[in-house]
Amino acid sequence: MSTMYVDNIVEKTSTAGVQIPGHVVQYIPASFATFQTRYQTTSNSYGSSGYSLTITPKSATNIILITYHLSAYNNSSTHYCYAVVQRVGTGALLQTENAAGLGAWPTLSASASEVAGTTNAITYTIYGRVNGGTGYFGWSGGGYTSPSQNFNSYHLMEIAQ
Repeated sequence: MSTMYVDNIVEKTSTAGVQIPGHVVQYIPASFATFQTRYQTTSNSYGSSGYSLTITPKSATNIILITYHLSAYNNSSTHYCYAVVQRVGTGALLQTENAAGLGAWPTLSASASEVAGTTNAITYTIYGRVNGGTGYFGWSGGGYTSPSQNFNSYHLMEIAQ
C-alpha cells in the first residue's frame, strides 16, 4: 500500500474545481433566517413554503443531494400535514409525500437526489399541504432564537461523479 503526501492540490482550469468522485464539492445550508417565518396553510393543494435553497453545480454530471428536517403541526387531531421538495422551473417532484399530524409537532424528514443536468443555478423549494385542518410548517411559534433552528434544517450537497 502506498501513501501520498501533498502540500497543495491545484486545479487544472480556473473554474472546474477539483473533482474527486464521491466527495462533496459544495454544501449549501439554510440559514437561521430561512425558518423564521412559519408557513401556514388550509389548502389540500401544494403551496410553496418559501423554504428555498439555490445551488450552482460545478459539473452537470454531479449529483445534488437534498435533505430537510421540518417541524410540522396540524391543529386537527384527525388530519395530516404533507411535504415534498420540487425543483423550481421544472416542477420536478424529487421525493414522495412525507406526512405527519394527529395533533403533534413531529419532524418531517426526507432526502432526495438527482443528477444536476446543468451548471446553471438550481433552486429547490419545500411545498406543503394538508388534508383538513390548518397546517403549520417550520417554526413552532416558541423558543426560536439564533442559533437554534427549532429542529428545522435544510441543505443541499453537490457530490462529484
